[in-house]
Amino acid sequence: MPAVELSRATTHWLIDRFDAEQTAWVQRRSRLAAPTAADFARLGVLPYETTEVHGNLVTTAGLTRLTALLTAAGGQAITNTSARIGVGNATNPAAAIGDTNLSAAAGSANRWFQTMDATYPQTSAGVLTLKATFGTADGNFAWNEFGIDIGTPTVTSSATVNATLFNHKTSIAQGTKVAGQTWAATATCTFS
Repeated sequence: MPAVELSRATTHWLIDRFDAEQTAWVQRRSRLAAPTAADFARLGVLPYETTEVHGNLVTTAGLTRLTALLTAAGGQAITNTSARIGVGNATNPAAAIGDTNLSAAAGSANRWFQTMDATYPQTSAGVLTLKATFGTADGNFAWNEFGIDIGTPTVTSSATVNATLFNHKTSIAQGTKVAGQTWAATATCTFS
C-alpha cells in the first residue's frame, strides 16, 4: 500500500474568566476602562476559572483562504487588524464545513466578534495563536460556540461576521458571561 500523508488542523480553546470584582480592581489599578488579559496578568490577577475546549472544523471558506495564500492567489492574511474571535449562544447541532457564520441569531445579545489583543496573532512552526479579551459589556450571554473570522483591515468588534468565517466549533457549553465580567478566549490552531 502506498504511504498516505494526512493534514490536520485542530484548535485548542482556552477561556480565562475574571469576575466583576477582579475586573473593577484591575480597572482602578491600571486606569483602563477595558483592560485586556495581559493587564490582569501584569497586575498578578489570576482568573477565577479557566476551561478548555478541544477541536474545531475549518470551514470551506477557511480552507479556500489558506490555499489562496499558499499559492499567492490573494486574500487577506490573519493579522491583528483583520481577525477576530467570535462567540455565540446557539445550541444548534455540529458545525458544518459550509458554515459562513456563527449559528446564533443576529444581534449583540446572541453573538459577538471581538478584535485581537495587541500582540496577537502569534505564530510558530505550524501553530497560530489568537487571543481576544471580551470586556464587561461584550459577549454577555451563554457561550455555546466559537469561530474565528477574517475581514479587511481594520476590523472592529461587532455582532456581524466579516468576509470569511475561518473555523467553527459548536456545542461548547462554557457557561454564561455576565455584565461586569471580563473573559479572554485564546485559540491555538495547530496544522500538521
